Amino acid sequence: MNTNDEVKGRGFLSLMTEDGTMKEDVKVPDSEIGDKIIADFEQGLELMVTVVSAMGEEHAMSHKEAPKGNN
Repeated sequence: MNTNDEVKGRGFLSLMTEDGTMKEDVKVPDSEIGDKIIADFEQGLELMVTVVSAMGEEHAMSHKEAPKGNN
């Protein structure tokens, strides 16, 4: 996930799908989940965000720290 000034203003998340395409049309949740996503990202964590799609709408439902690569 990437962030910009819009995220802090409850704009949209900048996400990368499993196949590597960018997705920038999922709104930052206006809830505790959104607050946690922003706080964790600002701490420098790389995040995995779960997005649920139903009836033509998509919502970020949860997140966790992305696994670190093996170097």
